[in-house]
Amino acid sequence: MQGPDRPTALALLVLSGALACNSASATGQATAATATAGAGAPARASGATAPSASASVAPSRGAPRETTSEAAGVPGATAAPSATTSPATVTSSGDCRCEGGTLRCAGRDALVCHDLERCDAAGARCAPACPEGEVYVPATGPEGFVMGANLRNFDGVPHKVVLTRPFCMDAGEVTAAAYTECIDAHECTPNNWWGSFANGPRRPPPEGQPVQGAARPTHPINNVDWHQAKHYCELRGKTLPTEAQWEWAATGGDGRKWPWGDEPPDCERADYTQDVLPTPSGDAGCHGGGTSPVGAHPAGDRVWPTGALHDLAGNVWEWCLDNYEAYSGKDEVDPLHLRAEHTQHMIRGGGWNRSHLGIRAQYRGNARVDYRVPGLGFRCVRNPKPAP
Repeated sequence: MQGPDRPTALALLVLSGALACNSASATGQATAATATAGAGAPARASGATAPSASASVAPSRGAPRETTSEAAGVPGATAAPSATTSPATVTSSGDCRCEGGTLRCAGRDALVCHDLERCDAAGARCAPACPEGEVYVPATGPEGFVMGANLRNFDGVPHKVVLTRPFCMDAGEVTAAAYTECIDAHECTPNNWWGSFANGPRRPPPEGQPVQGAARPTHPINNVDWHQAKHYCELRGKTLPTEAQWEWAATGGDGRKWPWGDEPPDCERADYTQDVLPTPSGDAGCHGGGTSPVGAHPAGDRVWPTGALHDLAGNVWEWCLDNYEAYSGKDEVDPLHLRAEHTQHMIRGGGWNRSHLGIRAQYRGNARVDYRVPGLGFRCVRNPKPAP
């Protein structure tokens, strides 16, 4: 049988060489991968909890500069750890390293950071990572905090509450401008228009027409019911705070009477009604009646290491997620008392038409689900997503 002609033989020779090179490259890569996998990589821990903001550990003295391995070959990319995705970004500093959202430090259990946090190898912690305009509030830790005050009209038997997860709380109450934009986008229903103290859209727009701006745009939206407030928050991936979240954010569990401390309130710290209410409706406040711009009383802020929460005392009451019910006095973990939506709900913080007692951090108010008045507004919280 005749052999192949010269050009065909040359082509076969080139093809044979290419196959040999590819085979050798694959064998080398498999050997390197096996060696890397067997280099004592620690097993991933499960069920670890994120540390509170006060539980961070300082990096070792003389720790080397932070180094980063790019994920999936894309500069600066961070891939979430998954059995079906590329390896997560690995960041190392000293004795600690981050594998995606998991922090591993020598001599310590692994920590799995919540999605509201970022793994910080240099700081040996899960660092707060709330979006702009929100303040990171840490979990209480296993010791919890004492919620409630055994005082007249406070309707709250002191009891221990543990919050196991951090959350991000809006730094201020939702403004009239922000809520008006939601109405204009046909995503939110209008608040009540009546009353000289109403904030929000200037007037009911004609059918199908946009809202013509907002009255007092920097003031808190008011005259909204519980459903309207909850819907607005949910559109933004958030919800209303639980009553326990609200009180923990306002006090930090140290027993203070007001968000700023135990010093009596004044009009530098809060918009409220001084001394005795002048009328049963209490339409007074520090400025003659009605709300103040959000954040106009910084001396009364509740300051966390990650930022300041404005107007947790006075200005407007704030809707909470829970139904109203008296405290049982029993210890609780992550409490949410929501039996039915169409009933009474908790409101906290007092308003411009309430006295120094009504704006105390432990004072409990409640209102019907459809209650819409000028002294009532809301803010939102962002909770961590459940672990996969």
